[in-house]
Amino acid sequence: MSKKEKTEVVFEDIASYSTKAKKSFSKEYAEGSFKNIDKVIKVIAFIVSICVFLVFAAIAAILILLDKMFLAVAVGVLVIGIVISLIFLYLIYGTGHIISQNKEILKRLD
Repeated sequence: MSKKEKTEVVFEDIASYSTKAKKSFSKEYAEGSFKNIDKVIKVIAFIVSICVFLVFAAIAAILILLDKMFLAVAVGVLVIGIVISLIFLYLIYGTGHIISQNKEILKRLD
């Protein structure tokens, strides 16, 4: 044997040899807790959107109660609130939808 062969270190991947690897507690918890994350994100999207709309509607109502002269401003605030709440809805709901589509793709590849 030469000197080079004695100092050479070879690493083997022993995890790939076992076909039935035991799942650790953390992996089981992660799979269980993120099982329906796409649905949770979609529900959060609706909740956030409704809350943003209600905040803008309350601002518009306060403006109208202060003085009838602010009616045009209140309508503008309400329209801006609708647009912003729809933007939040589409962005957050879209993220949940992407996650659900990704899960479907992974199911079909397995």
